[in-house]
Amino acid sequence: CADCPQGNGANWCNGQCRWSKNRCIDISTPEPLEDDMGSFAIPPDTRSEKCPQKVLGDFSSHTVSIIIPWHKEKWLHLRHTLQALEHYTPPSLVEEYIFVSDGNDDSKEEELKAISAKVKVIAFATRQGLIRAKSAAVRMATAPVIMFLEGHCIVNRYWLQPLLERLMQNPRALVMPGLDSIPQTGWGEYYGGSTSHLWRFEWNMNLIHTNPLQNTRDGYTPYTSPGTSGGIFVIRKDWFLDLEFFDEGMLEWGGDHVELSFKIWRCGGIIEVVPCSRIGHLFRTPEYRPYPVEVDQVVKNYDRLARLWWKDHLDYFRRMKPETLKFPEPDLTLAVESYARVQAKFQCKDHQWYLDNIDHEMAWERSRICHPHVKPGDRDKCKRELSPGRWTLAAGDEIPKEEYIKRKEAADKRLAAARRGETDLE
Repeated sequence: CADCPQGNGANWCNGQCRWSKNRCIDISTPEPLEDDMGSFAIPPDTRSEKCPQKVLGDFSSHTVSIIIPWHKEKWLHLRHTLQALEHYTPPSLVEEYIFVSDGNDDSKEEELKAISAKVKVIAFATRQGLIRAKSAAVRMATAPVIMFLEGHCIVNRYWLQPLLERLMQNPRALVMPGLDSIPQTGWGEYYGGSTSHLWRFEWNMNLIHTNPLQNTRDGYTPYTSPGTSGGIFVIRKDWFLDLEFFDEGMLEWGGDHVELSFKIWRCGGIIEVVPCSRIGHLFRTPEYRPYPVEVDQVVKNYDRLARLWWKDHLDYFRRMKPETLKFPEPDLTLAVESYARVQAKFQCKDHQWYLDNIDHEMAWERSRICHPHVKPGDRDKCKRELSPGRWTLAAGDEIPKEEYIKRKEAADKRLAAARRGETDLE
């Protein structure tokens, strides 16, 4: 509608106009059906004003294989994901797009290749699970850098160069963009996300998004994160292979992000968030997920990881996941052999080192964990309501901002001293 104001956002869209899919339109205009949407909706530029409008540099040594595993995704989402990549990614930086069709009836190979000649497709006739699908794509990848992405994302302006810039500075980094939000009921809409939150884990291995500094970051400087969500990041392929990812004894869905987080940090790497790189992600609750997730299998994967990576703190995990006490003991033979090789090669630290130096919230919570569903009278029964967004911590037991800053500053000094060779931090 020509009379509806454009370029001023939703607050200016009123009266006979309404805000829809990042545009101001006449209230009588019907919503387009999702399947009728042609190209992706151009997202707003959600970068901080302090982010460089362009990242200059020679990235020719860090070309990328972009890996997108998918299971039962809408074709519209896959198509728009690839269209946005083609629109906002310098062609010289992309070696290939590897789509992994994990047990889908139609791999969409013909349709994807019609959008980009750089598309390669791995099509599994039966579902292999996310971890094995990713591993197959890594074996195929030819570029020195691999980028994992999901099939329901819209990359934004100059998204890739800031990630590669950090990777060039530290070849042992796992680098994530800042994630913007695409509503699960509004594909085509796009809203700016956080520039200060961390990815990390509770003592039940539940992935959470926390903000211990309470939004006091500047919005453009890269910062470290104790963990990764596991679905959207760049990493050098040689570093990925040196760390022997993934443990393919984990089945179906869940656990790869846990293995990534602890192995990267404890074996000499670093995990960073780069807020000047923005990618829109369709966040979905279980009822909007196009496939079911077997919770017991996810917990079995977590139990498998805890036996290796939290073996010196296993009791805390068992208290928060008491159902794992009834699980049969998994066959960890290959995982233990891999763990020993990586440990010997990189002198990986234990979990106490991680608590002391990386995840200060997890360390603080160790003596404060609680379980909301155990029987009354159990020592771990939560005495109050849970903290918002949490499953193992009561409201009011969060680490104070000042305590977090004190612990982080002390740890940063220790890590800097270790890099200078003044102490081994053992």
